[in-house]
Amino acid sequence: MNEKSLSQTPASPRFSAAEVANCLGAPVTFLGSGAFGDTWKVGDEALKVICVDDYPQARLAREVEGLSRVSSPYVVAFHGLEELILGGQRRPALRFEYIQGGDAECRLNKGELLPVESVCGFLRGLLLGVQALHKVGTIHRDVKPANIALREGRWDRPVLLDLGLAKQMDASTITVYPGHIGTMPYMAPEQLEGRRARKAVDLWAVGVSVRQMITGRHPFYLPHEKYTLDEAFAKLAAGPEVLPTNCPDDAKEVLSRLTAFVEHERGSSTSNLVRLTS
Repeated sequence: MNEKSLSQTPASPRFSAAEVANCLGAPVTFLGSGAFGDTWKVGDEALKVICVDDYPQARLAREVEGLSRVSSPYVVAFHGLEELILGGQRRPALRFEYIQGGDAECRLNKGELLPVESVCGFLRGLLLGVQALHKVGTIHRDVKPANIALREGRWDRPVLLDLGLAKQMDASTITVYPGHIGTMPYMAPEQLEGRRARKAVDLWAVGVSVRQMITGRHPFYLPHEKYTLDEAFAKLAAGPEVLPTNCPDDAKEVLSRLTAFVEHERGSSTSNLVRLTS
């Protein structure tokens, strides 16, 4: 592995609200930025504008295909694709349902943790979302608190957002391996090694995200620290922070499986749902 430090995606929009509003002919509100695009609220929808130049058409087609395949209350609903002219270029824009209630990362930033009585409901909802994606042959590859909306603000109604890095399991990949796809702090060990992402990477990211929402801390990394890939890999190998004693036992068992260092020990979304509801 190389010595590239862990990093986060941009937090500011590439184009101003005035530019986007003028293009759409409607007022907009900035919702957030990702590696490839910015998301805006427009009316009762969320609009993700692809901002990087020369975005691969194969990647865009893959995202649209993945979004069109899945239908689940735990995965954001896709409304369609259009083009906008911003920065002198035509840019793809994807329309989604806008989910009232904010996202899990906003709760963290406000110091609001996942209540112990809501742990199982939150975890179950995320596993159902991942299960819905996996059933139609899609791997999310970027599950994290910022990509988890809370429908109506309810912990038991999490919704997976942003399938921009999604991979179709029955399609040839456009990612060149070895490589790193996703948000570094939520990458599974095999992703840090540059290996091909499989279903288990989504399970890992769910486990890391839920643990973080319970404690308010990343289960493997110290806050405000930068790690090289080798250092990050060593942290993951050492195991996660211990969960609070009042965390439900079935949730502890599932979270232990989801954050297992060895890929095949994480099971599947279905097997973990059985353990959670038994």
